[in-house]
Amino acid sequence: MPNYYVEGLYLSRQAAKKARRTGKITPGSIEPYAKTIWANNPQEALQIATAGLEGGEWTEGPRVSLKTEELRMRSEGAPELPGLFARKPKNQKKKSKSRSS
Repeated sequence: MPNYYVEGLYLSRQAAKKARRTGKITPGSIEPYAKTIWANNPQEALQIATAGLEGGEWTEGPRVSLKTEELRMRSEGAPELPGLFARKPKNQKKKSKSRSS
């Protein structure tokens, strides 16, 4: 069973209820959704993600893929921000001092 990455924007149940009443969606009520879901196919992954919203609604349709956004950007060769990754330690030899009596 492959893992699918589901990403999108959604309104929580309370925000969706308020949006239906007033007809307005405030930018502060939109939340990001990004999860890895194990499923047999993309449709099943989307169904599981939608059920996970617990009454919420998608504002920007969810995108289902086999690659995360990070892997996709790296494969395209997009620039990375400096300082985000740990440096490899330098190979330093410790010199032991021997004392002779």
